[in-house]
Amino acid sequence: MKHGYLKLILTMFLFFAFSGTTYAFDYTFHGKMWQVFGVTDNAATMPHSQKSGKTDFFSYNGALNDKGMKSGMYNVMSENEESVFGLTKARLRFEGTTDDGLAKIVYGLEVGTYNWGDSKNTKFGLSGDGINQETRFAYAEVTLPGIGGKIRAGLQPTKINSWVWSETAPGLTYHLKAGDWKTMAGWYRGEDDKITNGGDNDYLVIKIDNKLTANTTLGFFSIYADLDMTDTSIGDAYDSDTYYMGLTGKFNKDAFFSNFDIIHQFGDIDFDNSAIEDLNRTAWLGNLTVGFKVNDKFKISGNVLYVSGDDNPNDSKVKNFDSIDVDVKIGTIFFKDTILADCDRTISDAPYIMDKGLINYAIQGDYQIDDKNNLRMAVRYLTTAEDLDLKTNANDKDLGYEFDLWYTYQLNKYVQLKLDAAYLVAGDGADHLAASDNYDGDDIYKLATGIKVKF
Repeated sequence: MKHGYLKLILTMFLFFAFSGTTYAFDYTFHGKMWQVFGVTDNAATMPHSQKSGKTDFFSYNGALNDKGMKSGMYNVMSENEESVFGLTKARLRFEGTTDDGLAKIVYGLEVGTYNWGDSKNTKFGLSGDGINQETRFAYAEVTLPGIGGKIRAGLQPTKINSWVWSETAPGLTYHLKAGDWKTMAGWYRGEDDKITNGGDNDYLVIKIDNKLTANTTLGFFSIYADLDMTDTSIGDAYDSDTYYMGLTGKFNKDAFFSNFDIIHQFGDIDFDNSAIEDLNRTAWLGNLTVGFKVNDKFKISGNVLYVSGDDNPNDSKVKNFDSIDVDVKIGTIFFKDTILADCDRTISDAPYIMDKGLINYAIQGDYQIDDKNNLRMAVRYLTTAEDLDLKTNANDKDLGYEFDLWYTYQLNKYVQLKLDAAYLVAGDGADHLAASDNYDGDDIYKLATGIKVKF
């Protein structure tokens, strides 16, 4: 009987507590869902073979550290039978904001992309019942009275730079807008399997953007990564200090528009074994887009992207650029742009191929046919910055020419119907991503259609 009263009192307490917060908070609920169906003549290009957030590329003693990279990277251009696939991905986000707007909490869930018919733990097959849910956001944000600005704590978006760090991470950050200035400073804790034993993979960040004129924005960011002892893919332990310094800008005036990024990465890689020579890293990324609006419906632009690679695996200099955690938009075959990108079905989410960097030359067009229909196109030439040399007595940079097309039909405010198509005319450099010395990389096509719901 006493237990019954206790349960009743507890239930009443929770009811009144919840009722009280109902008046104190405004709740919103947002979501995205992708349902995609497609086909390709090379199934090996669909797994996520290289992920920036999992891999730190560098060569030492003639060997390449590729921890976190799936072995499929070495045979993504190999001959494969045609593959038909179905994919599902969903994100849900809850936000609760106090009536005075001074504080809010954000919690987001994600069902990452799963193949229809997957019978592993994800159980996206008959009867479902899989273990397939992850936390995407879990942070609180508070406006500071008097001082101004906001403090954000927890698992949150980083959005430092699209080429360096744009994904989520746990941390403590401060954000301030004052006139034409936007600034942020923060500390993030990086992925570390030794955290309970005193590991401390830490990132310190500062980011400043200023709207210089009505047409021009200039930005600067700096990242210091102090990474604790970890193991290479070969088993040797190392720690590292890495710095990023970046300058960004945008210009829009009349029919002309442009943007640029110049980023320098530098630091040291120190091995626990004194017999292994320590390494010095210095790398660069440069990106420039220049475009012209032909009219209100059609615009055309050109892009040049240079990402440095390592030309000598046997010296003590690491010259290849390494992103922290990004999703780069450089076409559909190798990298991440639109439906297949959203569903993580690409070779790489980082702007390079292993430690050899990347050069991208692209002509792009965007045509808003009417309120419902949009067509986007691109032709690009892709090479690595340094020679790929995975085959015996051979080397080359030429990945090939890629032709991309994206079509979107806006069904209503919340729903888009999409069609993506891409074709790669493989170059000689692509041969080095094939599994055998005797096999040349094939041309590749990808075709996908799907529905994206966002509310």
